[in-house]
Amino acid sequence: MNRSFLLILALIMISSCTSTSSISKLNHDNESMEIYMAKIPDKDFQELSFIEVRGGVPMSPNSLMKSLIQKAQDDGANGLINVRMETKGNMIHISGVAVKFQ
Repeated sequence: MNRSFLLILALIMISSCTSTSSISKLNHDNESMEIYMAKIPDKDFQELSFIEVRGGVPMSPNSLMKSLIQKAQDDGANGLINVRMETKGNMIHISGVAVKFQ
């Protein structure tokens, strides 16, 4: 009984530690920024930098996405590729590669 309880507790703790979510649900209103989550674009680009933003309560994923876009634009990018969002507890981590499309 005690061993089963510890096993179940360990499984619950492991499964709730980190999750990766689709970022396609996040909104952004910046039309000059092209964002690719899962596929590599079919046009030429130059990689500029890897960027990331982190936040927790009360930051929303959408506000963090706006921060990511701003960082990319500050680096001279007009696009983001390989964008990922991870959550761990109440912390959110969004990352991607800033690119300059030709």
